[in-house]
This record gives sequence, structure tokens and C-alpha cells, in this order.
Amino acid sequence: MDYKTGLLLVTLLVGCFALPTPENGSLFRVDPRIVGGTVAAPGSHPHMAALTRGLLIRSFVCGGSIISPRTILTAAHCIINNIDRNGGITGNMRVTVGTNRWNRGGTELHLTRGVMHPEYNHNTIKNDVAVLIASINIQYSSLVQPASLSYAFINENLPVRAAGWGAVRAFGPAQDELLEVDLTSLTPQQCEDDMRTFVIQNNIRSPPALDTGIEICTFHGPGLGVCQGDSGSALRRIDNRQQIGVVSWGFPCARGAPDVYARVSSFEIFITSNTLG
Repeated sequence: MDYKTGLLLVTLLVGCFALPTPENGSLFRVDPRIVGGTVAAPGSHPHMAALTRGLLIRSFVCGGSIISPRTILTAAHCIINNIDRNGGITGNMRVTVGTNRWNRGGTELHLTRGVMHPEYNHNTIKNDVAVLIASINIQYSSLVQPASLSYAFINENLPVRAAGWGAVRAFGPAQDELLEVDLTSLTPQQCEDDMRTFVIQNNIRSPPALDTGIEICTFHGPGLGVCQGDSGSALRRIDNRQQIGVVSWGFPCARGAPDVYARVSSFEIFITSNTLG
């Protein structure tokens, strides 16, 4: 997973911005990975896509989810350094689907363009959604299926699940095998209260502002959550498997603060208008 981390659990961002913590000066980054999870069973997350870049040697960038035969939904911070002004793909970024190992098996697809939300703000990490367009149709199978998106506003505690190839400790390496973790979504008020408490207790200066109108949070206690490299991956309800969030930012990793995701429900117009196939 890949989300921004300052001490956040959900950090999958390719880039990062300075947010020194008073304890060790580490950066608040966008680049999360699953912490405290388990290895996912083959075929349990057929929507998962691995974003990689590089020519001869591939490196892991972020997660994403298949939402149509040509479209991958991910976080804007995952692709901001991998597209040009016109949305053209740079750095030989590609996507792999149909495997629980990002660097082995599955089908690797070339990409034609990427589209970030027009109001994405890299400094505040807001409107952190983007889509990538594959050069050919993705062939569906038992291991490759699109995620079902929910555009309902979630305002309650729900059992949810996140999966990704992110680190299992702050600033650690990406994992070869897909990991999953079960969490609980928070109400907007719970998220604001828990984040405020964490920031005060850890004396964190100037953390990113939280906007629960377009962001949704999860928390299940210290030691469980997302981390660097999990960014862009889907947050899904356990009961109906619908995707309700995109891993965005957090304090790495699983330190006791909520993880933050872009709300799918807030970006229906952007997603539907940029979905191909």
C-alpha cells in the first residue's frame, strides 16, 4: 500500500512532503502498507492491480483497483510523478492484474494515460483520486474481476477490509505477497476526535487537515492498519465487498491513529466520467 505517512498507517504515496515529527524528524509521507494483516488467499481480491515502473528492473509503486475493462482506480499521489502534463505515461509505468504477487505471474498491461482529479492538492492530500487507462481490454477471469463501487455516503461503523503490497513496518520495503487486514470504519465525528487526540498526544505540528466530507477513516487499534505502499488500494465493505474508499494518507504505521481514505461516494462524477470500457 502507498499512502502519505507522518505517523499514519495508510501511506501509499510515490512522493512525499515534509512534515517532521518532533521525536525523530521523519517525514509525513504518502506511502502506506498493510500492518498486522495476513496473507490473502489466491483470488480473494480479484480487483487488485499492482502499479509498477521501470524498464529492465521493475519497482513497486502503488495499488489500485480494476473498475472497468480499461480502467484502474488509484490515488492521485501515486501517479503524479508518473504522468506528463497531458496525462501521458512516463517512467514505463505499467499495471499487473490477476496475481497475489506483484512481481510474479498475472498479466502485465501497458497504460495509455492517467487522469488525476482536477482539484487534487499534493500539499493537503485532498481529492486524492485518479484513474489509469489500459492500452487493451483487461480479460476477466476467476482471478481478475472489477470492483463494485458504492456511491453511498458511509456514516457508520462498518466491518471493512483493505489489501495491499505495502510495508509491514514504517519505511520498510514492499511485500511480495498480497496482505489483507480487517478494520472498522469510523463515523466522521469519531475520526476527527481520534485524529485530534493522536496529534495532541504525539505533539505533531501542522498535520494535514481532515475533511470527512470527502475522506473516510478506519481504525482497529494499534498494530493494525495500512502503511507505505498501500496507497491507491481499495477499502471494501466485508458484507457486500463494495469499494467505499481509496487508500490515501496516514501516520506510519499502525501507531494508533486513524487511516485516511478518499471517499468513493464523493467522487462519483469524476470516476464515472473518466471510466473507459
